Amino acid sequence: MSIYPFWHTDAAGGGVHPIGSTSVDFADQGRARVMRVNEGVLRVYGEQGTGLFLGAEMIAPRGEHLAHLLSWAAQSRLDVPTMLDMPFYHPVIEEGVRTALRDLCAKLRLRPAPPPRSIDCGPGS
Repeated sequence: MSIYPFWHTDAAGGGVHPIGSTSVDFADQGRARVMRVNEGVLRVYGEQGTGLFLGAEMIAPRGEHLAHLLSWAAQSRLDVPTMLDMPFYHPVIEEGVRTALRDLCAKLRLRPAPPPRSIDCGPGS
């Protein structure tokens, strides 16, 4: 499911900026399946044009860990491509974050659409 475009107001500049979002379902996420906790969803948000990571909503396995990582990214004002350039280990629940960020990056028109069901775990993948 995707909501696009969406808008947010920049508190500092007062401007209005379009937002892109995307969701991932943990039903078919590898590590979640192995742990038998493969239920839940993660939705991520980014600013159109800049790629700034704006936040996330989730009901997900190990959600407290995902929220911790994503809150660091938001506090550091990272953009989505920069987040994707960081390593994602395998097999971990956090690979669901990578899946969501890849899709968001494509929806924000910052990188090509991700390959379907990719298992590449290197930086920038």
